[in-house]
Amino acid sequence: MILGIEHIGLSAQDPETLIEWYIRVLGFKTILSIPERRTYFIQDRNIGIIEFYPSTAVTPQMDNVHSGLRHIAIGITGFEEELTRLKKSGVDIPENMIVKTPSMKLAFFRDPEGNLLHFVEREHSLTDRS
Repeated sequence: MILGIEHIGLSAQDPETLIEWYIRVLGFKTILSIPERRTYFIQDRNIGIIEFYPSTAVTPQMDNVHSGLRHIAIGITGFEEELTRLKKSGVDIPENMIVKTPSMKLAFFRDPEGNLLHFVEREHSLTDRS
């Protein structure tokens, strides 16, 4: 029986520094550390889990439309307040990467290693579509 996605794996040039950024800037917490393998699992305030482990090569940054895993979406409330908080934390959010429609608001940004993330605030959650 398939239970669902347990975690997303993210290869990092410097896993320790990158997880500290996710903890400091996004409020994630470490739930499992395997220091001898430089592998760490962090969790958001909900149930989303990301595994960070060392990379052996650097991949060029891609935009959001190349095939493959391209972004991690983080659900939020208080869109404007969260954008302000991110900017105060030193995160660059270009104005052309902010999208507002009547049903959702998006803001795309990159973590320190160039992985694409975005905040999303929806009028109705994806799981609440009745």
